[in-house]
Amino acid sequence: MRPVAIAAVVEFITVAGTVFAPPNRGRPIDALAVVLLVIAAGAVAFTQRWPVQSLSASLLCTAAYYALGYHTDSSFFIGLLVTGYRAGTAGARVRAAAFMLLTVALFAAASRLGRPVDTSSALWMSVVVVGGQLAGQAAAEWQARINRQTEHAREEEALRRIAEERLRIARELHDVVSHSIAMINVQAGVAVHVMDERPDEARTALLAIKTASRDALRDLRGILGLLRQSDEPESRSPAAGLDEVPSLVENVRRAGVEVTLHIDTGKASLPTSIDLAAYRVIQEGLTNVVRHAPGALAKVAVRRAPDALIIDVENDGRTPVAVAADGRQGAGHGLAGMRERIRAAGGSLDAGRRPEGGFALHATLPLETE
Repeated sequence: MRPVAIAAVVEFITVAGTVFAPPNRGRPIDALAVVLLVIAAGAVAFTQRWPVQSLSASLLCTAAYYALGYHTDSSFFIGLLVTGYRAGTAGARVRAAAFMLLTVALFAAASRLGRPVDTSSALWMSVVVVGGQLAGQAAAEWQARINRQTEHAREEEALRRIAEERLRIARELHDVVSHSIAMINVQAGVAVHVMDERPDEARTALLAIKTASRDALRDLRGILGLLRQSDEPESRSPAAGLDEVPSLVENVRRAGVEVTLHIDTGKASLPTSIDLAAYRVIQEGLTNVVRHAPGALAKVAVRRAPDALIIDVENDGRTPVAVAADGRQGAGHGLAGMRERIRAAGGSLDAGRRPEGGFALHATLPLETE
């Protein structure tokens, strides 16, 4: 409820419950009593903005009502009770304790120095009002703790999403750029080697470098464009997929790697995420062959099982394959990025040396069964 609405309800209960209470001993309710009750209850509306001033006004007016001898068999204390509860503020424990002591002292002084109809009521009045203040302070502390936990959880979630996004961007950059850079490196080596004796082959290698660098720039522009469109609808440009694998294989062949390709995905279309993941697996596998086994024979096979897409990329090891200390091909992050991508799609990846020599990748990507 809004503070004004709460104040209106408290005003009605406090004033009406006192004015229309059954006649009792004590000073009859007059205009002064009504003013004191209205101020004590109306302070509820201002506790959020001015808790000290509101509670002080309510406490003084209620204590004055009691000291002047108006009857106490009524709801005259409700305004102070609610104001004390709502004035509770997280972290203001010293202030809350001071108000509790002041409440006890004021009602004790009023019972001694004033003209209350029942001096013994000061005790239960103090207990009730202090209980309301204590409950309000405890509720404020508990709410503040909940808010801190919620904010902490929100910050952790934001950091987790930032980390995931950074990892995704790094993976995309690696997948997009790594292949083109590897092609450029190999073709540059060829051009340098044959430049003097076979200029035609050097020219062919330079043309391949031009094509690879153009593709890399295009892909980089695509990624940067997506990063700049953070507040815009997602790009509708088609993502890489198995339809582009023949072009990828042709680029690898230009680098001097013999590649055999067999793709059988059936007539049904693949989900975009699966199609992209399959392309990236093949791209990374062939990039590793270009980098680490340029003279090897590579085989790429893609087949569709009833509930999965199975991808195999192998090389026969005619050129030794560099293997990192942990058993992965190369020392980069390509295989780790592939595993993360495939794991995100719900699949699995096996990578390692073949018993007969060479290196093999075997990926399984799940498909929804009809």
